[in-house]
Amino acid sequence: MSDIDNLMRAIDPTPHAPEQGPGARELRAAIMATPAPGRRRSWLPQRGTFGLRRPVLASAVTAAAVAVAIGVGLPAGGPATEFANAAVSIKRAEDSFSVTITDPAADRRRFEEAFRAVGLNVTVKVVPVAPDEVGRLLGPVVPEGFKWHGSIGVQDVTPCASVFCGKVWMPSDFPGRVVFGVGRPAKPGEPYAEDAAFDPEGEEAMDGYTAHGKTVAAVRAEARRRGLKIGYRLVWSYPGGGFSDQPVPADRIKDGWIVSGSRDHSSDTVDLYVLPGPGASPAPDPLKVRTPQWYDDLTD
Repeated sequence: MSDIDNLMRAIDPTPHAPEQGPGARELRAAIMATPAPGRRRSWLPQRGTFGLRRPVLASAVTAAAVAVAIGVGLPAGGPATEFANAAVSIKRAEDSFSVTITDPAADRRRFEEAFRAVGLNVTVKVVPVAPDEVGRLLGPVVPEGFKWHGSIGVQDVTPCASVFCGKVWMPSDFPGRVVFGVGRPAKPGEPYAEDAAFDPEGEEAMDGYTAHGKTVAAVRAEARRRGLKIGYRLVWSYPGGGFSDQPVPADRIKDGWIVSGSRDHSSDTVDLYVLPGPGASPAPDPLKVRTPQWYDDLTD
């Protein structure tokens, strides 16, 4: 094995994988393409952090130093304290992680590469969202339920000089499956990923118009006046508390029923959340009317 291969084994975030990670492959190509230096120059700092002593070193070692400085390298026996690639940068603090997203349309594997480099076993989905949600971190979602010490969550941080800045907190030793979403621009007519349950107290999708408390006929007329297509969801309440919403065809909805609120479904469609009125069927089993969520399909 060459000295370069030995170096790659030391800095590859996935040293035991069948193939080197994308960051390591790019770095190896850069090293191989750079002429060897005339004399050796040390790039390791004196206090145990990776960095450059000089702004420019025209050598293969410089390429390695730059890669390690942005987090491609992992300290022996443990995760990196920070990592950056073209899509995202992550810095690890004592009990949280600072996440800055620069390219929300990047391949999800670039985001996963960064999370895993700092010690988090995270699956990432890049999902379509409304224009004002582009770049935002959705989730975290724990499909099997969060049963561990500590807590898990994400909070936006402002001001932000990039597409998105946030703080993520979760136990680094959590053994379960955690899913995050990164919002990308939706294509025309493409349904938006929903990050939270509908607020039964009323959400409004149409600027300057309050749908909450109005009849279906009135809200439908306003939506059509704006050139919007319409979808319908029945909002079911349960005796023990809680609620669920159920997508239904237009013929299940009566003109006189009351609208709880509205939510953008896509660039050209608005969903009306409707309270079941007289003649509505009994509330269904919420598990049977659950609609697929953005985090369900993790095959791509």
